[in-house]
Amino acid sequence: MSGWVERRDDDTDVDHRGSYCELEINRGDCMSFDELQARWQAHDHEGQLNIDSDALLEEVRRNQRDFEKRMWRRDFGEVTAAVLVTFIFGTLAVLMDQWSLFLGAAGSLFVSIFMVFDRLKQRRQRTTVADSLPSAINASLVQVQHQIWLLRNILWWYLLPLVPGLVAILVSTSRESQGNGLADQLVIAFVGLICLLAFWGVYWINQREITRSLEPRRMELEELRASLSSGGIEG
Repeated sequence: MSGWVERRDDDTDVDHRGSYCELEINRGDCMSFDELQARWQAHDHEGQLNIDSDALLEEVRRNQRDFEKRMWRRDFGEVTAAVLVTFIFGTLAVLMDQWSLFLGAAGSLFVSIFMVFDRLKQRRQRTTVADSLPSAINASLVQVQHQIWLLRNILWWYLLPLVPGLVAILVSTSRESQGNGLADQLVIAFVGLICLLAFWGVYWINQREITRSLEPRRMELEELRASLSSGGIEG
């Protein structure tokens, strides 16, 4: 697999703070996308990059495939968990005749349906084949931008749909245990606090993922696309 290497000639300014830095793709070395990002960010972006376009295209395609596989595994796990929770809550709701459990099942079902339809929608929108470097970069950029949108809005499509069922379960449980003393009420309140902290943790982790992974990847792809458009990259 292709990778990024830096060629230093005797007359080349290797200080990345200077005005010239030459990079090329070497098919014999393999470098990860993170390393590719580091090299690109170290470049002054004012000079010109001499690149084997075919090798760079293969590198972009490979990263797009790897990214898609990670997203598929994540979505599969999330949908499987949501369907399982829906089944458990729905079964208990029928057996115990508890309306609060129906709300919990409905929230989980909404999350699973949203994720399945979103993935199907994204697949239908991939109408073009990434057979050129610009199209491959654009396809990867669209993919990353959509993931950023999903995680930025995770509060609305993932967390909030679960809140009504959770609140209903806690309230109904609290009412049923009113005659059991203060200790049971404190336990229920503690469980509610744990759930709130868990929701906040999920939101925080996903926002950190945007900052640490997705945004740098998006900026890298946008810079590559801009360099292609401006002629800053030559094959």
